[in-house]
Amino acid sequence: MATAHEAITAWLRPLRRVLDPGGLVDWARLEAFADALDRAVGAYPVEAEPPAGGERSRRLRTIRRDLAASGLAGPEGDPALFHVLVQFVCGYRDIDLRDSFGLGHGSLIADHGSPGVRQKWIPRLRAGELAGIAITECHGGSRPAETRTQAVAGPGGTWLVTGRKTWISRLNEAAVFVLFFRTPDGRLAAAAVDATEEGLRRQPIPPTGLAGWAWGVLELDAVPIRRDDVLDGSGMRLLRQHFAGYRPLVTATALGGAAAVFDTVTARLSARQFSGELPRLRDSALITLGRAHVQLATALLGTVMASNVAEAGGAEAELWGAATKAHGIDVANTTVAELALLLGASGFRADCQTAKIRRDLNGLLYADGIHDSLYRAAGKHHVDGAKTTVPPPRSRLESAARTA
Repeated sequence: MATAHEAITAWLRPLRRVLDPGGLVDWARLEAFADALDRAVGAYPVEAEPPAGGERSRRLRTIRRDLAASGLAGPEGDPALFHVLVQFVCGYRDIDLRDSFGLGHGSLIADHGSPGVRQKWIPRLRAGELAGIAITECHGGSRPAETRTQAVAGPGGTWLVTGRKTWISRLNEAAVFVLFFRTPDGRLAAAAVDATEEGLRRQPIPPTGLAGWAWGVLELDAVPIRRDDVLDGSGMRLLRQHFAGYRPLVTATALGGAAAVFDTVTARLSARQFSGELPRLRDSALITLGRAHVQLATALLGTVMASNVAEAGGAEAELWGAATKAHGIDVANTTVAELALLLGASGFRADCQTAKIRRDLNGLLYADGIHDSLYRAAGKHHVDGAKTTVPPPRSRLESAARTA
């Protein structure tokens, strides 16, 4: 199994001058994180064939807590680029490790929560607990404009929220959900909802990939929300801003997983050549390897660009986040499907890490935005006459602080 540290030596360091021309990243700390991640996974294995029940998610949560305790999993002030590279490293080790670093969806609470809500949740999230996000509904997919989850006035100035959210990840593991709902006057809003509220009911649905966390339906029956729980700003604006920065992290994780498959395949082919089992590689195999490498590298560069746009607060951040996420996930899926054929039958065993990565990547075609809808949003932007711009690399002095 590939180590997290190999992601840096094989993929990130060769591209360092292009990925990080402004010298924003603490590369020594990035390597220290990779080493700590390898040690944690060694202590709590998350092998390709998931253990029965909730054992896999228990191990993943333990890894997250251990990394948080080490101080390497997301102190304040990191540039967004550091987060992208960390996610690539995590995905290279195992895509289920995507929540090993930072606040994830909890960044919405950190950036827009009231002082009381931040005081309640941010220390817990920094210590290793998880935040889930509840947007999708069965009738409207992930389109927030179709939200029917509704709040009504309750006692003591509270709102009581009732609705049904579908395809929710971290269903059983999240300590807090960022819930999107309609206020009594019909506005779309978001609030931090304690996952232990009695009005929450869960219906887990086993997924084919991304099985590290529970997934399924979250039902709300008159769940109380205090005014202090509501995040500041309109729900649509919060969503757009959050996913502009979050989608590059998802994309980097997927590309890391695909890069691990590339290295597994090349190592296997080299070993077979060295042993004499494989006298020579066919041209078609060499073409597949050459194409896969350049596609993964350029998709990673595009992901970094999208993250830079989001960090700078650019008007086109949502566009670039959506388009590069769709492209990056497509690239990861296509290259892994082609590379897996070079492993032969061993690449299709249920306990093969490559087979698991294929299942996880297939799940990412749907998670955080179905890729066709993301391409559609980008296409609509272009035909509406908007012009897209790519900002220059940012220098160290221009880097915006990011709460991790």
